[in-house]
Amino acid sequence: MDKETNTLAKLLAVYVPFSVASTLGSGLVYLYFKSAGVSDLDLVASFIFYFIAPLLVILALNNRKTGSRTLMWLGLAAGIAAYALVALLPPSKEVLFAYSFLIGTICFLFWVPFNAMYFGISRGRAASLGTIYFSVGPVLSLVLPLIAATIAQDMGFGTLFLASAALYVIPMIAAVMLADSAHSYELKACIDELIGFKTLVLIEGIYGGGISAAIAVVSLFYFTSPMEMGTFLSVTTVFAVIASVIISKLSDKSRRRMEYIKLFGSGLGLVTFLGGLATNAMAWYGAMSGRNFFASLFWPFTTAIIVDNKRDMAKSMVSREFMLNVGRIIGVGIVLFCALFLDIYLSLAILGICIMAYPLVIELKKRNIKVE
Repeated sequence: MDKETNTLAKLLAVYVPFSVASTLGSGLVYLYFKSAGVSDLDLVASFIFYFIAPLLVILALNNRKTGSRTLMWLGLAAGIAAYALVALLPPSKEVLFAYSFLIGTICFLFWVPFNAMYFGISRGRAASLGTIYFSVGPVLSLVLPLIAATIAQDMGFGTLFLASAALYVIPMIAAVMLADSAHSYELKACIDELIGFKTLVLIEGIYGGGISAAIAVVSLFYFTSPMEMGTFLSVTTVFAVIASVIISKLSDKSRRRMEYIKLFGSGLGLVTFLGGLATNAMAWYGAMSGRNFFASLFWPFTTAIIVDNKRDMAKSMVSREFMLNVGRIIGVGIVLFCALFLDIYLSLAILGICIMAYPLVIELKKRNIKVE
């Protein structure tokens, strides 16, 4: 086994069990809180806590030297605390906000060191690595939501969330195999490293944060039991994985990133826009199946183009996470505004238009970045 393959195997030994733990618990958490009487507006507002948490962590660790493995352990410990909190305390909006904040810290503590190691393996395989990275979640989502629904219905939500908390111990143990290198970062220097990409990452964040909140709430209009929600989450991921693997491998050979970004970005925006027109469960199934399909095709390229431009991965991942979460808060703000004063479905149309602007912004940024 060569060095790259060995490193990839160690990273996947952390990533896959982490994804199992997070996917098992997260799919039904909003159904749990809504069933307990938490309002739709509070569900949307909880995402602000989710996305402000990594910003605070980034600011707190600015210019402080910390080990990459230590950060990952702290992130995994936050996952354990979040699900233990939900399992052991009565459901309320305060518990939801605390859960969201703890889970949000994982965005930086776990993902930044992990992403820097993962995408630093091989620049020549950026999109293929991205395909593996972005396919793990959908593959697990074919089965785990149904398992989660069965546990919730037969043994209760408390058992489900305790199981999720316990599963976070596995990636904590597996992380021992990873190299531990101490790093510090200066946020301004990290943001400067992302020159040419800041607006693009902000757009990613606006769409990603907004769509997460909108889907979480709108899905609860149609699916009110654990099995209904579990089935929805599983069925809507069916077609995403195979297409993502095929297209991204082709891209690493042809390097025709821009062609795929235009095609899949437009498709993602269009099906998101059409999701705002859904009026029944079947239409919502169709719209979200299409959205997940195009999202799995589109997202690998947004990371691959940063890798292609030979940026410092450690600095890039810090600034990327910072800008993503600024955008995510804006996206949640859009959904919250629409839910309060207009119609939450309108937010889907706005977010669809937003992500369709991504290829256009690349054209305007060609002076600072290269996208083939």
